[in-house]
Amino acid sequence: MDIGIPKERRPHECRVGLSPAGVATLKNLGHRVFVETQAGDSANFTDADYEQAGATIAYSAAEVFGRADLLLKVARPLEDELEVIRAGTMILGDTELGVRLVSILLALPMSFAVYRSAAILFGGIRVA
Repeated sequence: MDIGIPKERRPHECRVGLSPAGVATLKNLGHRVFVETQAGDSANFTDADYEQAGATIAYSAAEVFGRADLLLKVARPLEDELEVIRAGTMILGDTELGVRLVSILLALPMSFAVYRSAAILFGGIRVA
C-alpha cells in the first residue's frame, strides 16, 4: 500500500500524521511511505529522519495526495486538499468534521475514518 503523510496546513498545527519510527514499522511491513517535505518540522522531525526510516520525500502536497492509497492526517482536510485527493483514497486522522466538510466528503469517492468519537448531526442522521 502507498501511504502518504502530508504537511498539516491549519494554523498553529504542530503535529504530523506519523513519526519516523512509525514510517520504519510500515516500511518493514512492505508499504511505501511518501512524506511531504517539512511535514515533520514543527514536531521536530526532519526530512532526513524520515528518509533514514525509509520514506520517500515528496516535494509537493499534490504528489503526496496523488500517490497515496491511505493518507495519515492529523487535522481535517482543507477543501483545496480534497480537490487533489484521488478517487479511492482512504483518509485516517484525528479530526473534528463540520457539517460543511461532511457534506463534501459524502460526495467524494473515498473512505474517511476518524479516531475521535465526536458525533455530528447531518440532516438529522448521526455521522461519525
